[in-house]
Amino acid sequence: MKKRIALIICALALLVSCSHQHYTYLNAAEQRENVTAAQREEYAAFVWRVERRNQEGLPDNFRTCRDEFKRRSATPGYDPHFVPTRKGLDDLKLSASSDFSAGELDAVIAEIRKYHDGPITVVDLRQETHGLLNGIHVSRFGKQNWDNIGLRREEIIAAEEELIHGTVGTQVELGSTRPGGHTNTLEVTSAQTEAELCESRGVGYFRLTVLDHCFSDPRSIDDFIAFVRTLPEDTWLHVHCQGGVGRTNMYLVFYDFLRNPDVPEKDVIYRHFNQGGNFMYYKGDKPNEEAYKVPLAQEKAEMIPLVYKYIQDQQPKGFKRSWAQWKAKK
Repeated sequence: MKKRIALIICALALLVSCSHQHYTYLNAAEQRENVTAAQREEYAAFVWRVERRNQEGLPDNFRTCRDEFKRRSATPGYDPHFVPTRKGLDDLKLSASSDFSAGELDAVIAEIRKYHDGPITVVDLRQETHGLLNGIHVSRFGKQNWDNIGLRREEIIAAEEELIHGTVGTQVELGSTRPGGHTNTLEVTSAQTEAELCESRGVGYFRLTVLDHCFSDPRSIDDFIAFVRTLPEDTWLHVHCQGGVGRTNMYLVFYDFLRNPDVPEKDVIYRHFNQGGNFMYYKGDKPNEEAYKVPLAQEKAEMIPLVYKYIQDQQPKGFKRSWAQWKAKK
């Protein structure tokens, strides 16, 4: 009898251990942002970086969810034979791109107006300080583009407004992302935050501060879900980060998870990759990958499917638990 009971206990223990996945990166996003002022100095910005000249035409990596799927170059882990469903995709009022100059935002709005005559809101995912000087899109750049690591969104926005507006009437050195590289001088006659640019064009603006190259911090995920849940049905979202393929694609995937909960996770990941974003299952295993990006890619590959499970579990319950609370149970 004792032997039988022992066997049953062992079987139950094995069942429990097999039913729980071990998440290596469950709290990595919070830990990454928990830095001291001294540690932040390693990433301090050393240059104003020019990102988008003030020109006509669409910014880089512009796409809408109505675009056809593209042939993509080989990426480790990607199955070129898998064809994701388009179920619900063409109905998403959603576009994306890199950041934009003043003239390029005008082109984005004009392109969206070909499909949509209702309200438009820009979703800005950048944690780094950025804005428009003489209509040119610039940002403050430091190591890994992590100048504002550890700062709260309110701190970042307040400092950004002061810094951008303080350039008017001054000469700003616009330079290379390599310390000591070539610089050009810009005499600043006008300066706007991106929020002010959007307001001047009659479109809405919503800001999250997500660290470059990384899986998102919990607050941004929770705030994005709350934002989407209160969004009027006829609102078109235009999402961007710096390049428009990393953080941007992560949040396009989150939006699709929310709007199309009956579409499998894999289909959502593949269809946004096939329209031009980064592959969210990528684990940093390209031969030439930068060493610091490898665990960041592995984190995204592990955590984004967990966000899908969270939405599947909590959406029918009205998101009674936040993402931060829910994942703590894991």
